[in-house]
Parts: sequence; C-alpha cells; structure tokens
Amino acid sequence: MKTNNNFRNILFLLNIIFIIPLFFIISCKSSPKKEKIQIPEPLWVTDKKAVFPDSEYLAQLGTGASAKEAQNNSIAELAAYFNTNVKSLIQGETTSYSTQTGSEVTPAQVERTVKSSVVTSTDLELFALETAEPYFLEREDKWYCCAYINRKTAWNQYEPLVRDQKNTFYSMFNLAASQTEPLEKIKGYSKAELASQDFIAYLYRASMFSKEMTDAAFGNDRKLIASIPALIQKEKNNCVLCVKTTGDFGAVVSSAVNSIFSGMGFTVSDNEAKSYYIVESLINYNEIVQDELIVYYPSVKINVKSKDKTLYVYENKLDKLLSYNESKAKKAACESIADLITRELPADFKSTMGLSE
Repeated sequence: MKTNNNFRNILFLLNIIFIIPLFFIISCKSSPKKEKIQIPEPLWVTDKKAVFPDSEYLAQLGTGASAKEAQNNSIAELAAYFNTNVKSLIQGETTSYSTQTGSEVTPAQVERTVKSSVVTSTDLELFALETAEPYFLEREDKWYCCAYINRKTAWNQYEPLVRDQKNTFYSMFNLAASQTEPLEKIKGYSKAELASQDFIAYLYRASMFSKEMTDAAFGNDRKLIASIPALIQKEKNNCVLCVKTTGDFGAVVSSAVNSIFSGMGFTVSDNEAKSYYIVESLINYNEIVQDELIVYYPSVKINVKSKDKTLYVYENKLDKLLSYNESKAKKAACESIADLITRELPADFKSTMGLSE
C-alpha cells in the first residue's frame, strides 16, 4: 500500500513537470506576436512634382530631427522660395512707352524700382498653406515634410486684397485725370504712379499663385499703370514754360534755366502768349563799391507762375565776389549762379511740386 502511494506521488510530480512547460508552450503559440507596422514611403519624398505638379501647386520640402522641425523647415523653405521669386519679378522692371509731339513719335523706357518696404511686405503671409504628414526616412535618419499651396485656392483668397490696392490706385489716378492744369495733372499722375508700386507688388504676388488668373482679372490695369510715364510726358509737352530773366549777363542764367526745365521733360518757349506758365528768374548782384574794387553778393530768385498764382519759388545766394572789372564780375557771378541752380533746382522743383523722379 505504501508502495502504491509512492508511485502515485511520483506520477503526480512527473505530470506537473511535463504539463507546466506544455502549458507555457501552448500559451506562447496561442498569443499572436506583435509585428512592427511599416508605413509606406510617400512619393513626395523622392518625386515632389508627381504629387504636387507645378501647374497646380507651390511646394517645398523640409527636413529635421523631429516631425515638428521638418514641418517648420518645409514652411520656411516655401516662404523663402515664394518671396525670392516675387522680389526678382518686382525689382528692375522696365516699362516701354512712346510719346508723341505733333507727328513725331518717340519711343522711351522707364525702369521701375519698387521701394524696398513694398517688396518686404510680401513676406507677411502664405495663403492656403498646408503640410503633408511628416515622414521619418530611416535610411537618412531624419524626418521629411512637404509644405504646399494650391494655386487656385490661394489666388481666390488673395484676390480681395489685390482689389483693395486697385481701388486705392484708381482713386488717385482718376483724381489726376480730372485736373485741368498740366502741372496739377503731372503731380497727380506722379502720385498715382507712386501708389501703383503697392498695387504692382500685390499683382506680382497674385501672379505667383496664378499668372493666368491674374492676367485675366488685372491685365488692363497693368497696361494702364504702364501708360503713366507717357501720360506724364504728354502733359509736360503741353506744359509750355516761358523763361524770362532779369539781370542776366550774356544769357548765362537764362540758358541754364532753359536747360534745366528741358532736361526735366518740359517744353520751353520764349513766347509768353503761347505758354501756360512763366518762369521768372531775377539775378541781383547786391553790389558794394569799395574805392575801385567791386564787391558782389550775388543772389537768385526763380518763380514759376500760372496766370493767376505762384506755384513755385526758389531762392539762394552766393558768397561775396571781388573784382576790379564789372563785366568780369557779372560774368563770374552769373556762371556761379548757373552752376548752383543746375545742381539744386531740378530736385528741389520735383520735390516741392510732388513730381516723380
């Protein structure tokens, strides 16, 4: 009986020894092994244009040590690409136009330089900006992301801002066109041309989204802006100035005044009846005689007048001039005055009258 009990105990232990490992084996086989999920590599990582074709999108890749860094870098790359291209389009634009005097047509060009503050204003915001889901590229051990803009969507979002600039420009242009005096028209057109810089900057940015849509919506406006230099020159041709000089010696100052206004594009005449404006130049020698020595303190005053009002006044004087010969003294004084007004008068006249350079 005791032997049987021992046998049962041994058998029980053997069952335990074999059953427990078997249980673990079965348990392991019945539990599914977790497999690592491999996300397919997005096509835009290696072939961006296949996913975001240039005809429909603006897109740039960015990389980084983290998904967020890659996303930020892709946006920065897109912004840099966008603004670099806008600035290269804006800067150094040359507009061709022609002017007509009688039967003579004169071709000309004007180089438009858009002020830097307008150019940098294009750095403000990227419209309709989206980013793809960042992807970790194991073979390079870094994250990739693609920032992109749908051209049509962005253009539609941006168009109202362009139209606001258009309205601002036209309010100034129409005001200029309504003026009756040539100088007032020139001044108004010059202000409108300056205001067009903002409009042009917005047009170029819109063109980056879609040139076709921009040309269709604003093509005629671009043509009007391009015509402003010709409109200004037309008014300058109508703006006939009669130069009258008092106290000149050998027509030295008179010749300089004629050259100055001709150089600014105005028509100069000696016929007061056919002139719209009178340019009065007064030279005063302010003479002091000391024994036989002639001492001059030369001064000049130039007035530009219409029929009923004075539009512009320029005044200046020179240091004293000494001579024993009156003719030589007056000639030297007038030559010095001519040099002075040649240097100063054009810029001062344009600035005072609000005319563009």
